[in-house]
Formats: sequence, structure tokens, C-alpha cells
Amino acid sequence: MQLGFFISGGAGQMMQNRLDSISNNLANANTIGYMEDKTAFSSMFSNKMGREGQPDSTSAASLSMNSQYTSIEPGSIRNTGSEFDFAIQGKAFFRVQMQDGSEALTRAGNFRMDAEGNLKTQGGQAVLDNSGTPIQLPIGKITATDNGTIFVNGEPASQLGLSMLKDARQIQKAEGVLIHTPIENIIEADDSVAVHHMSLEQSNVNSILTMTSMISTMREYESMMKTLEQYNQQASQLNDRVGVVQG
Repeated sequence: MQLGFFISGGAGQMMQNRLDSISNNLANANTIGYMEDKTAFSSMFSNKMGREGQPDSTSAASLSMNSQYTSIEPGSIRNTGSEFDFAIQGKAFFRVQMQDGSEALTRAGNFRMDAEGNLKTQGGQAVLDNSGTPIQLPIGKITATDNGTIFVNGEPASQLGLSMLKDARQIQKAEGVLIHTPIENIIEADDSVAVHHMSLEQSNVNSILTMTSMISTMREYESMMKTLEQYNQQASQLNDRVGVVQG
């Protein structure tokens, strides 16, 4: 009985976590540069799921475990016509500087320029060049090449800092559409990466598939809750009958 409570309750909590993740993905389906959170399930086998000292000798018991990770698969690229918009083709990221001076990465290239000519993200972080210095541009017409070199009035002014990951599993989401990763996990972008000027990368969330996943997960969650309720009813009946003398 206790085993049934444990498995059903744990599975229900996992379904709830997955629903929260799916809901957040749907809420950001139209967010520029948003990277989808996904949930992975695996199985953990144990020989101690039965009574202590008396493991089940006929079959192994299992518990489903879930972990979340961020998908860095690219979203679709849309032309905007805005000179401060940039999109990356390939698995690279723009380098930005946080308020505390640390670096973060992002796929969101919907930048803006402040009154001093500093190139900023929508969240106010400084966009860095290929040497790690905040980009400052003079006033003028902005163009850019595939390698991220920015020209102002036809003259080279800066080059966008682009980085790739050695291991995509070693990332952690920060505020908004920013991510953090250990510095040793970052390498310079290679020739497979190209920058599209006056374009933006959309979220990599597939709304239709995500909605389908939400419906399926909700059904699984409801099923687990019904199972848990049945165990609860059985436990109540057992407590009521304990000590009752049958006539």
C-alpha cells in the first residue's frame, strides 16, 4: 500500500512539473530567441522497493525520474527590416554583459541603441564584440556582413561577439532569454555560423506539438490522481476494518 502511494504521488508530481514547463513554453511561443524547456524521463530500478530486508524476488520495481533541459535547436528566422535586428544561423550565441560584469549568452538579437550609442539587449545588457568589449556605435546607417561585422555609413565599426558551446547540457537559464554556462564550456564560433542582419530568430517552440503534449500530460496527471485516490480509499477502508471482530 505504501509503495502504491509513493509511486502514484511521485508520478503525479512529475506530471505537474512537466505541465509547468509546458505552460511556460506556450507562454513564450512568440518570444524572440526563446529556447524551449524539455522534460526527459528515465527509469530507476531498485531491489529495495519491497519491505526492508525482503526485496521483491520476482521482478524489479521502477520509479520514473524526470529532468529538465533546454533545447538549443534553432527557431525560424524572420526578416524585420530593422537595422538593430540580428539573427544567428547555426548553433551559436550572442555574447552579452550582465550588470555584475559577468557574461551571458542569448539567441535574441532584437537589440537597441541608447543615447550614448551603446548596443543593448531589450533587457539592458551590453552587447559584446568579439574581444569581449561592449559595442558602441556612431550615428549612421548600419549594415552587417555574415560574420557579424557591423558597418556604419560603409565603415567597419565593430564585430558581434559570437560563441558556441562544447556541451549544450551544461547551460542554465538566467533572466529572460539569457543563459549561463561555465567559461570552459565556451568556444569561439566557427565558419558554420552566419549572421543575418535585419532579421530575428523566433522561439523554437512548436505550438501545435506543445499543445498536444499538454493535453497528453494532463490526462496522465488525472490518471495518477485517480489512482492515488483509490489507494487513499483502500487505506481508509483498511483502517476502519482493523480490530473489528467478525460475528
